[in-house]
Amino acid sequence: MLSSRRLHCSTSGDDFSSGTACRHKITPPTITTTRDELLAVLKQRHRPGTSKWKKVEHRLFSRITHSLRGQPLTDYEVLLRSISATRTRTGLTVKATLDENDYPTGRTLTKTERQAVAHRVEREEFHGEWNYAIAPRDPDTEAPTEPTRQPPTIPAESTFLLTHPALTGMTRERFDRLVDELEPCRKLLAEAERQRRQGIDRRGYNPGFGFLDHRHRVLAAILSCRNTVTLTLVARLLRRDRNTLSYHAHRTRPLLAFAGPNTAAVLAPPRRTHPPRTIEALKAAIEHYENMIKAGSS
Repeated sequence: MLSSRRLHCSTSGDDFSSGTACRHKITPPTITTTRDELLAVLKQRHRPGTSKWKKVEHRLFSRITHSLRGQPLTDYEVLLRSISATRTRTGLTVKATLDENDYPTGRTLTKTERQAVAHRVEREEFHGEWNYAIAPRDPDTEAPTEPTRQPPTIPAESTFLLTHPALTGMTRERFDRLVDELEPCRKLLAEAERQRRQGIDRRGYNPGFGFLDHRHRVLAAILSCRNTVTLTLVARLLRRDRNTLSYHAHRTRPLLAFAGPNTAAVLAPPRRTHPPRTIEALKAAIEHYENMIKAGSS
């Protein structure tokens, strides 16, 4: 039964580096999961190389080290017995138990969970990013949530214009079939990437680019490969950032290898050296393509 109303966590830079900072996405929510309605958490971190300042390490762990006497720790029973044998003339006694609970790695916190703790963090004046307190959660008060920013809707007429055969090298019906054919492959690659990143440090993996649906990812990859229109103009028509399209086009290009030889033949011709950069130039290129088709059929 938990009787204390306050939990003091003392760490040093040598132990966890910046992983215990209040801005970290894992540590503050994790240490408040146990009875956080009643428990106030005080987090204190010393500078690197100053672990001797920590009272717990100086007064407790040093005594436990003396109790080990250099004996081999062959199993958990020997370790627990050695730790529990710690005694001092001033009355220090140590009780050690084995925690057999499961602590799965690779946990992903939602934005709502992070916000629920962030508004209860109170930083101290001295290095507030290291030294802070987390107030108990009030079950009657809900954490303020920030409104979710949705990306602007992609105009249907822009998608219709960019899927013209003059740009993609295929009919719109064939492009729709291609998107459906690549969807299972996209899910398999996404799951394989998720499994690869599970349980590792994810910092640096999220480039911060915006969301783009599967259909427009394939479209951006095809237009980028054929270079029939600049991505800057495509981004303007789709109401997206140019870097967003470039990122998703680069990530989707390997997916086109699963499309079969017909699509490979469409992407094989030499890239256009001077693609349209304006809407007027784009419409002129499409009109020129349609005139050539009419002249060839007549």
